[in-house]
Amino acid sequence: MSPFISFTKGQSLENLENNLNNLFTELRLQKEDKNIDSVNTLILKTFRKTLATENSFNYNFEKLNKISKQISKDKKLKIYNWNLQYKDGSFKYFGFFHYKQKRNTYKIIELFDNSEEIKNPENLSLTNKNWYGALYYKIITKKYKGAKYYTLLGWDGNNLLTNKKLIETLTFTKNGNATFGIPILKFNNRTQKRIFFEFGEQVSMVLRYDEKFKMIVWDRLTPSKKELVGKPQYYGPSFVYDGLGFKKGYWLFYKDIQVKNTTAPDKKEHKYGY
Repeated sequence: MSPFISFTKGQSLENLENNLNNLFTELRLQKEDKNIDSVNTLILKTFRKTLATENSFNYNFEKLNKISKQISKDKKLKIYNWNLQYKDGSFKYFGFFHYKQKRNTYKIIELFDNSEEIKNPENLSLTNKNWYGALYYKIITKKYKGAKYYTLLGWDGNNLLTNKKLIETLTFTKNGNATFGIPILKFNNRTQKRIFFEFGEQVSMVLRYDEKFKMIVWDRLTPSKKELVGKPQYYGPSFVYDGLGFKKGYWLFYKDIQVKNTTAPDKKEHKYGY
């Protein structure tokens, strides 16, 4: 379909990166859902080939600026992530983890969004094939007693009325398989595997990691009127902040925290929408 991509034997990472960049440019031009899906199928095929190419883990993909690219502090996890938006206002998410297991051993993990079928996601452990899709904009790396945890902050366009943000937990098995939903979040007087925040389409909320205080910080969401409790399309920031701090292997909840420079959301969090 696309005039922008042509595979050749021994194709360089630079050429593959250019192909991907051109395909993402083409994706932004599509108006019909079927064409969006067709171009995205080519993107997925090209990404698989690109990440399977020698030295791809160490390649920086500087030109590939139309998707979210995140790297963990320990330099072992790279995330390539993007989303599609359809005419009915729904979203679908795609991505790859490139994970360094040990020296010169890497694992490519493709993510398959199954959000619509996942019930009660706060309490479920999930895999890459049964993934609660989101657009990740931050990786937080923590260790405790030899165990390593990655905590991901993400954005979900959800629907025409509301957006969501989420705190996702992640670890890897000895075989390099990804496990989503680690029970290390102490929130609302219980232990959860992930946390969601839902708010009105027309507003923004802060959800970020504060490097100075080593805390995940967010806007406490409240309805615009008391009679609108339970209707998330009317929820927005109250300019009161809560958070999580990591201690002894758990993220612990802290209420009414005082952290400066939290009044604006991260502008990168959903700049990669289509």
